[in-house]
This record gives sequence, structure tokens and C-alpha cells, in this order.
Amino acid sequence: MDPITSRLEPIFGSFPEAVLYLSGGQIAYSNEPGTLLLKHCPADLIYAMAEHPGGAMEIALPEDLFRVTVSPFDGGVVMVLRPLPPAEEQKHPFSNAVYRMRECLSNLSAIQSHLQREMNKKGLGEEMEKDIAGQNRLVFQMLRLTRQAELTQELDNKTFPREEGFDLAMVCQGMADEAAWLADLAGVRFTYYSNLEHLGFQASKSLLTQMLLSLVSNGIRAAGKDGLCEMRFHAENGRVVISLRDSGLGIPEDRLATLFSGDAPEEIPRPGEGAGLGLYNAQRIAALHGGVLIAQSGQGGGTALVVSLPIVTPPSVPARNNPGYDNLGGYSPVLIELSDVLPWQAFVPQGKDD
Repeated sequence: MDPITSRLEPIFGSFPEAVLYLSGGQIAYSNEPGTLLLKHCPADLIYAMAEHPGGAMEIALPEDLFRVTVSPFDGGVVMVLRPLPPAEEQKHPFSNAVYRMRECLSNLSAIQSHLQREMNKKGLGEEMEKDIAGQNRLVFQMLRLTRQAELTQELDNKTFPREEGFDLAMVCQGMADEAAWLADLAGVRFTYYSNLEHLGFQASKSLLTQMLLSLVSNGIRAAGKDGLCEMRFHAENGRVVISLRDSGLGIPEDRLATLFSGDAPEEIPRPGEGAGLGLYNAQRIAALHGGVLIAQSGQGGGTALVVSLPIVTPPSVPARNNPGYDNLGGYSPVLIELSDVLPWQAFVPQGKDD
């Protein structure tokens, strides 16, 4: 028995959960459940999680879902992977009501847009236009909340969209392009960097798009007026890393521990705070694709949301790739996601009748 094993086996050998000890960028010890787990878990995913001690995350492997904790220990880190029970299959009692509400809100938004165009024809002033745009803004906020609830329900019921081949780099670029000009309206400087233009990817395109929307909207919200938000897309060594960093106030330590819990704030959310479902769903989507979503908050302020996914190469990628947004009533989900932080000018319909 080597020296490391002789020290760690008496401590962790009896653990029923998988325990790994990493030091110097290597897996230096694993108990018996950990050794079995390593046969099915990619080593690069273990290394990626080990870079974030002090955090807790969920990860999905081919057959099981694990709760992972990473803690500093004796010059390295100890990783404990606790299997989670499978979610019970349930049919949400309000599934049809959520769908009907989304449909009605989309129709209401279209009616409001038509009314605004008619008012413009009659030469009504900016104040009336501002009022109508403000009403549209409220509709968009309701669309955002109903969509988040609907996505949570789909994840609970495991009714996941099918996987397909698509260009993930183009999806990120398209979303960043739209987010940049919308963020500018909110007084936020949004930048995007990538080390490649194309990346064929096999996954649920609609779910990953929802995950990206949550990261982008949270970054812009946290940055606030006159703040900065940076999105990066980086791929190497079989993994893709997407990060959103903001220059906001950061996240308090007690809130950081429950950031992905799905619990809404105890008080009524104020504009820009959201309803507590966006990052909760985003982490679950990352886990379903064998990845992790991690939040880091610096002592001097600012927050980084980092998602790491294993690259699964598709057999083919369609020649035409658009961002693949789940449009609601023909409106951009990026606009819907940011509806509570954008000024009324963002909700004035484009292409008004002369």
C-alpha cells in the first residue's frame, strides 16, 4: 500500500459514497466506490470539478445523478460523489394551464403591437407610445416567468427534447450578437470572445439554448447600469467551457451556497432579481449533458458563471444553423429574458407602418 493510500484509506475507505483525492493535477486516491465510478466518469470532468473547491454541484453520468462536493484537504482536494435518487415521474396538474397562458400572452402582445401601429398612424405622441410599450414590457415579463415554470416542469417530468447535431459556436455567437445591442439599451457593455467560429455538437439544442439564455440574462442583470458583462466560448481537450463574468456587486457567501437550489427569494423579487428558477434550470440542463455549472464570486465584487461540457461530436451538422431560439409568438427569447431590465424603447415594434 502506497503512503497516500495508507493515510487516506482509514479515513475514507468505509465511505459508501465515491471519494476521490486529487493532488498536483492527478487522482492520487480513490476508495472502492470511487474506483468503480472512474470506469464510467471521464477523468477530464473530474479535473474540471476539482478546480472549484468549496462548491457543490450536480452531475449526470450515463445512468445516475450525483451530488458532488469538493473540499480542500492536505494540500489537495477531496471530492465526494453522493448518488441522488431518481426523480419521481409526475404529471404537473397545471401543464395545460401553463401552455394556454403562454399562448394567450403571445396573442395579447401581438394585439398591443397592432394597437401601437394604429396610434402611430394617427400621429399620437411619444407618451402614448411609451405607455403601450410599457404594457408590452409587462407581457414579456409574464412570458418569461411562464416559460421558466414550464421548463422546470419539463425537467421534472423528464420530457426532454430530442438530441440533434448543430453548431454550438454559431448558437453562442448569434445569442451574443443580440444580447450586445439589448444590453447597450440597458447601459451595460456586453463583449464576446471565442477561440473558434464553428463547433459541431450533439445535444438537445433547445435545452442548451435555454441554459445559455439564463447565463446571459443573469450576467447582464448582475452587471447593472454602466457595468460590464463578458461572455467567453472556449474549447480544447475534448471540453467546451462557456463563461459569463460581470462587474456587479457579487453574490453574498450565504446566497452563493443556495444559488442553484431553485428557491425564490423570500421577499417579492424586484426588477432584475428574477424568480429563482433560471440558474436552477441551467444547472440541471448542464448536468443532463454530463457537465457542470459553477458560480464564483470575487471578494472585490463581480461574479463568474462557468459551464463545462464534454464535446460530443455529431454524425452530421445541417448546412444552415441559426440560433435555434424557442420563439414565443415570434418574439426573441433574449428580449423576453431581459424584459425586466430593459427600457421601454426596446419594446417598440420594428418596421412600423408609415
